[in-house]
Amino acid sequence: MPTPAIAFKYMPAPLFTDPYADAWTAPFWEATMREQLTAPRCTNCGKFRLPPSRWCAQCHHQDLEYVDLPGTGTLYSFIIVRHPLTPDQKDYVPYIPAVVEADGAPGCRFVSNIVDVEPEDVAIGMALNVVWNRVSDTLTLPFWTAA
Repeated sequence: MPTPAIAFKYMPAPLFTDPYADAWTAPFWEATMREQLTAPRCTNCGKFRLPPSRWCAQCHHQDLEYVDLPGTGTLYSFIIVRHPLTPDQKDYVPYIPAVVEADGAPGCRFVSNIVDVEPEDVAIGMALNVVWNRVSDTLTLPFWTAA
């Protein structure tokens, strides 16, 4: 497994490759490289679209804009993974995949990980701040930690 660039407590196993960015997702990944959390919003009706999609589910408009967010949110859902999915991931458990409702983007939920929080202290509704994991020269991931 590759060595992570930053070591957070309770960090998931590192990725082997960068996620594929297309015209719809590239602005998000470019913003993460600047350590700025963003979300796509329909320019016609104002509904946030995460993940980004070609068409707005509410008004079927295609154009969108990326809106900078404050980097705070609320924990909506989580699970504590205590058993490695494969033997080579044994050093990365436990870790905490989570769904986070982002402030500044109503209805917008990010799927990410909670880091630097003891698993027994994680609770739905807790306030969170984004922290940045620079995986490589071309990839920075938003993780979340207690506010």
